[in-house]
Amino acid sequence: MRDREIIENTECEIVKEVREVRHKISARFNHDIGQLVAHYQEIQEEMRRSGKYKFADLPSQKPKLPKSADSEVAD
Repeated sequence: MRDREIIENTECEIVKEVREVRHKISARFNHDIGQLVAHYQEIQEEMRRSGKYKFADLPSQKPKLPKSADSEVAD
């Protein structure tokens, strides 16, 4: 196979695997979108609390500035 074909086949396998995992997670919640969203929101909150990950604020949310940045703005 050519390099491009190998890459495309690999990408197809990755997409297939991701879809299978998403389907299994959805099945755990009986494919109920409300329960599924709540599950992902819970995971998100756990990740936020861990401090290990950074999240972008939604446009409707006021960005949280570090304390040092707040004091610079006040000066």
